[in-house]
Amino acid sequence: MEQGNWNVDEMLHWLDMKINREDRNIREQSKKMNENFLHFFEWNAESLYKSHFMSGYYKILRQAVDGAKGMDTVWNIVEDNIAYCENKLLNGQVDCNSSSRTTNVAHFLKLECMQQLVRDYREFANILAQTPPEENLQQTANKTEKKREEPPERKIKTGIRR
Repeated sequence: MEQGNWNVDEMLHWLDMKINREDRNIREQSKKMNENFLHFFEWNAESLYKSHFMSGYYKILRQAVDGAKGMDTVWNIVEDNIAYCENKLLNGQVDCNSSSRTTNVAHFLKLECMQQLVRDYREFANILAQTPPEENLQQTANKTEKKREEPPERKIKTGIRR
């Protein structure tokens, strides 16, 4: 992706923050898991699973955006990811119906992660749709210049003056 596009740079900044947060959580949870696996599995396994899931999807998005040619391509990538997650949530199975309870739990955790991904991808789409700050400043400056150039109209009251 070419550098210099404020919207894409801002989106990547927030995406990198999310990736770093999940990776940090994975390191911390893995350390706890290695110290006392039984306690960890009982109390924290869901968090580690979700962090791995979210980190994987964030990294896939990052790679796709890095390979994008322009702003329209990035926008389409984000919109496609939103549509994919919404499709999985709306048209996918609600229950897993597996004989393995762990697989059933993992299925529900995936659905929770997909909900969060839709929210995150929409945040990214909002960032891409924003007007960059320098353009906002230029627009504001143009409006104030127009106001200064035009003298205010005087209202002349008609009627009898005393």
